[in-house]
Amino acid sequence: MAKLILFGSIVVTFFNVLYFLIVFDIFQHAWFYIFTDVSAQFMYTLNFLASVFCMVEVAEPGYEAITYSLITTVSNTVSPLSMVISYQFLAFFPALNTQDGIATDTDEVRWDFAMLHMLTIVINLTSLLALPLLPRQKKETRELVARGEHSVFWGKFALYSAMIFLAYSTMVTFATVVLHDVYGCFK
Repeated sequence: MAKLILFGSIVVTFFNVLYFLIVFDIFQHAWFYIFTDVSAQFMYTLNFLASVFCMVEVAEPGYEAITYSLITTVSNTVSPLSMVISYQFLAFFPALNTQDGIATDTDEVRWDFAMLHMLTIVINLTSLLALPLLPRQKKETRELVARGEHSVFWGKFALYSAMIFLAYSTMVTFATVVLHDVYGCFK
């Protein structure tokens, strides 16, 4: 399972690096852009599939659907948070904040986008730091479940993290919508 996630992450990183060929006008073609985007999304799907395999092994009999829905909900909760953080990163790259700035297509815009994209790749790669926490095979996963050990600390950590991330992304999204004159991107 960990090998599948590692492989998927490496392939996603490879396809993300291919965007630099487009950014620096080495190879610009609409089909190449679509190919890199679709391929990266396919690998993200494989990584999600690996987590689904893990869910089946971890769930107690009779609670498989609840476990699956809980983990899928938490996974989907991260999506608005990632969008909020992405928009906040854009503040460091003013040339990318407007359509007019992007339309100029200057070297500054290209380098800003390249730096933003590199930052995104590095942040994505930091998720691999959690890879050693995963069990290596089904056998290890079943042994963990059979022992029935529970960690109050990690349970609270996961619950509080999810609540903080959800509250943060909700507040920032709400502030963007309500205070669109000040914080909104549609001026």
